[in-house]
Amino acid sequence: MQTQEGVTRCPQCAQQIRLDRRYVTWCDKCDWNVDPSSAEADQPAWRQRLEQRLADTLYRELERGSIHRPGWDAARLGAYLLSAVVLLLPLVGLLGGIALLTFYRPLWLSIPLSVIPFGMAVLLRPRAHRLDPDAHLVHREQAPALFALLDEIAEAIGTKPIAAVTIDAEPNIWFAPIGWRFRPVIGIGLPLWTGLGPQERVAILAHELGHGKNGDTRHGWVVGAAAQVLDELQKTFSERPYDRYREDVAHAVWLDHDPTPALVTRILNAVIGGAARGYGWLLEKVNFRSNQRAEYLADRKAAEIAGSDATAWALERTLLAESSCRALERALRFDKDVEPLEAVRRAAAEVPAREIERQVRLSRLRDTRIDSTHPPTYLRTKLVRTRPAQHALVVLGTDQARAIDQELRPTAEAVLKELRQELPR
Repeated sequence: MQTQEGVTRCPQCAQQIRLDRRYVTWCDKCDWNVDPSSAEADQPAWRQRLEQRLADTLYRELERGSIHRPGWDAARLGAYLLSAVVLLLPLVGLLGGIALLTFYRPLWLSIPLSVIPFGMAVLLRPRAHRLDPDAHLVHREQAPALFALLDEIAEAIGTKPIAAVTIDAEPNIWFAPIGWRFRPVIGIGLPLWTGLGPQERVAILAHELGHGKNGDTRHGWVVGAAAQVLDELQKTFSERPYDRYREDVAHAVWLDHDPTPALVTRILNAVIGGAARGYGWLLEKVNFRSNQRAEYLADRKAAEIAGSDATAWALERTLLAESSCRALERALRFDKDVEPLEAVRRAAAEVPAREIERQVRLSRLRDTRIDSTHPPTYLRTKLVRTRPAQHALVVLGTDQARAIDQELRPTAEAVLKELRQELPR
């Protein structure tokens, strides 16, 4: 099959293709072996066709340019109504408990009965989004160059300035309103951030700040609070090591090893946990279209701020985030003489355009799922590139990018030290 060093023939269409042993061998003519894992075969053909149709419909809707921010369509109204039901349940529980204590007699019976609605009120109470107590925060006085860039982007978009930045080792960059004051926070994952060029960083930051400006449901309080409540319920009422500990304690108390505690635990997990999982699934599916539309609109905002080309390149670079993460872990475990972030930077720079193109085509095969929060990357880059070219409103120079890296270095080193300790020896 191989005809010469570095060249091979496609077994499907006989097209001559280049061979690079570091990456997947695939054919750019017939897409042979674009996805060597064949993950798309796990779904029935009818579902793949449905999801592809939904993705294409939403893309055409945005391509016409008639939508500039999330609208109040049936899906968004449904998401808010479903969320309102979840958020009203604690109020119903609180009022029910008070009513039992006030009107039901005898009191010795109403008190234990009121524990049920009061417990429901506590369990279903809305929760503000909180940062992990161990999060590595960077404040304004620690990184003036970074916050100057963030302030410039926020002013160009017309949204609130960022209150804090958190650094971690995840292959992601994210935005979230934190606490009951909804202070905007940006999370920077070192593997993705390190592999981006200066203007690509502007594009990613503008994309994340665009979510705060657009007011999309996933980042709004109502849907976000309801999703957190459901997530807490799923975590609480699912099979966890804590359940085993609770059963052991119960067995220690009931010396005859009464199976009742284990049975009650399983019933609660099945009933409450199952209901929370089902309701969360329904909310996610109803909110699917709004979530994906919000990503397209955030991409549009990023193109306005950072320029069309930089935004498209940044979106393609996000496909390499997992490989950047692996390069970081290899450097931490094995390459003691190489600075870990420099290893990530080299790995990202050495990825050939052909491998990036394969990843984009792979997104066309995989990322049309209705359980995905982001649209397929190939459609996102296509939408950015087919619209009239945008010139950058915010430009990050090389010297400023290096200054930002220097500001983040102490926090980044703490994150890497923590990650090194967690990795297997």
